[in-house]
Amino acid sequence: MQSTKTVLKTLTKFSLLYPDLGALHVGTPYHMIVMVALSARTRDEQILKLAPGFFKAFPTVNDLAVADIGSITKAINTIGLYKQKAKNLKSMALMIVSEFDGTVPRTLEELVRLPGVGRKTASVILVAAFDTPAIAVDTHVYRVTNRLGWVKTKTVEATEQALLKIIPKSMQPIVNRVFVPFGRTICIAKPRCWACPLVNECTFAQKNLIPPSNKEKILNTIQSMRNGIRILKEALHAALR
Repeated sequence: MQSTKTVLKTLTKFSLLYPDLGALHVGTPYHMIVMVALSARTRDEQILKLAPGFFKAFPTVNDLAVADIGSITKAINTIGLYKQKAKNLKSMALMIVSEFDGTVPRTLEELVRLPGVGRKTASVILVAAFDTPAIAVDTHVYRVTNRLGWVKTKTVEATEQALLKIIPKSMQPIVNRVFVPFGRTICIAKPRCWACPLVNECTFAQKNLIPPSNKEKILNTIQSMRNGIRILKEALHAALR
């Protein structure tokens, strides 16, 4: 396990490489919890594309709570698992209205009670909506932090607990924000170590150091993805005004 000093140095470096807030860090706590709940097994770009129409149809949690399942399903049928997600959104909205007076709860314990909201989703909301320290661990954060040698864990749950011990609260919100895009583009299943800014510090033994012939195309695609998310976020932000 890496020292806290090394971890903080790396997080500081990555915060400069990935300065943008999370892809779904847009709008109010209501907007964010809906989008994060929809994002399971779905690319952020897809969520950002459907979000303007969704929130036009259901501008508040009260509107979502009284909506029929059919209309919710229709609004999200471009993404995977949309039928189950529609049911979860309806149930989540009903609980927020009935048990939390129409306000998205602000604690981990309360958030994970909501249908469709697990620890990862709750942690993302705590950070993005309420500026509360938390570490949202998904497959990307799990993979990256284990490869870097920060932790030696077998599950995302164990990874979260291990990271909470070595990362101060002030730096915890950075972890998911930087390692999710990094894990989606550079530290993928077959890592692109040839493009990694931490290649000389990483403990991963099976480094892929030889760049492919289409290296420039890959890097340009990665940059286009980042630019695309930024544009979609700006469009959603404008739609929510």
